[in-house]
Amino acid sequence: MQQLLVMTLQVASCELSDLLKYSGIKTKFIATRTGMSLGQYWVKLDNRGERHFDFDRCDSPIKQYIKQHPALLEALRENAFDAIYLSGISLAVLCDAQRELLIQTLMQFKQRGGIIIFDNNYRSALWTSFEAKGWFKKIMALAEFVFLTDEDEYSVYGTTNVDEIIQYHFSQSNHPETLVIRCGSDPCIVANIGFNTVLRISPKVIASSKITDTTAAGDAFAAGFLAASLNANDYEESVKFAHRLAGMVIQYHGALIPKNVLIDFTNEES
Repeated sequence: MQQLLVMTLQVASCELSDLLKYSGIKTKFIATRTGMSLGQYWVKLDNRGERHFDFDRCDSPIKQYIKQHPALLEALRENAFDAIYLSGISLAVLCDAQRELLIQTLMQFKQRGGIIIFDNNYRSALWTSFEAKGWFKKIMALAEFVFLTDEDEYSVYGTTNVDEIIQYHFSQSNHPETLVIRCGSDPCIVANIGFNTVLRISPKVIASSKITDTTAAGDAFAAGFLAASLNANDYEESVKFAHRLAGMVIQYHGALIPKNVLIDFTNEES
């Protein structure tokens, strides 16, 4: 696996574009539009580091990304990269016509050997659970890996426990190969339909005094899991690595940890 395109669907201001470049993230598929403003969200933290979001994307150009910036669709049609990672937020900010165009293009991408990775990331402030459910099913039917957060699943599908989540998704006629279910400080569940296996792997306990901000814990987990599994294809070790990375991220404010801390962490793991 040589390339992994992380599709955040963020139309960036110059400042964000500069930050991405500084962080080593390629910006080829980012578009800017004059006279419009970057979508924003505010994170409120409680005394346990848990976060609550407020959004403002009413005038964000991201809502027209697929329609007005076709470079990503063209790259998918040409299989310019090996895999694409999308989240529920990626779908939520688009209109139905753009969602359908994206899904159709992803179907072609998959038929030519492309790998699709999906993270449910349900946000009730962006759309209803009924609306999200229909589009989630379409994208999950194409995905090889699906990252699920248990609380998001309960909100969208009305399931009440992890076993119900697994049973529901694998009972669908078109379902993903592998479910990775994040359950906060409880064990992560990896269910693979092909191997008929379910792994339950607990994270190491982190003292509450060290937990600063849980923003991006799920994203860090997904990044760690993919980085490990796409290289070694060992799900148990991939989850352990993902737990460690997420555990490191929540000890710092914001979604990004200091670069020197990340370098030290990577060196220790290798």
